[in-house]
Amino acid sequence: MGKILSILLTGVLISICGASCNTSGCLENQSSIPQAGFYSDKDSTQITVDSIKVYGIGSRGDSSLVYGVRASWVYLPLRSDLPSTSFCFRYLQKDLDTPELNDTLTIDYTSEPRFVSEECGAMYFYTITRIAHTSHFIEGVELLDSFVNNYDLERIKIYFRVAESEDDTTTATPPEENL
Repeated sequence: MGKILSILLTGVLISICGASCNTSGCLENQSSIPQAGFYSDKDSTQITVDSIKVYGIGSRGDSSLVYGVRASWVYLPLRSDLPSTSFCFRYLQKDLDTPELNDTLTIDYTSEPRFVSEECGAMYFYTITRIAHTSHFIEGVELLDSFVNNYDLERIKIYFRVAESEDDTTTATPPEENL
């Protein structure tokens, strides 16, 4: 009788450990961050902007999201404790690296904490209500999906004023009033 009880107890413990040692865990992206792609204002094709710095305005510490590299998109993290987040687009190309030519993109939104699962916990989801921008090099902005969850999707298209250079790379062109 003792052997049968011992075998049953061992089987129960193995079953409990197997159920609690689940390897699936939280494999999903745990951040709700909108992705913004860069596009040409001339033909709406995706472009790569050379030597750009994008950072959060009013963020604590180093908030550079992109710095001095070629980029065709950027993640724009929203602050759950505020109804609005602003980003500065600084152009580091020769003759364009001046504060007067920086662009600002401001995103207004509502935030909602949601419990996702035991493994993933809670995260904030956002609903974008408005996007405003300056127009030094940013010609327009298109909101593709106002609901921002943890799916890695492009939600925003940013259209830049561009010029084709001799080596067939895209660079920002200054607005006519600043020439």
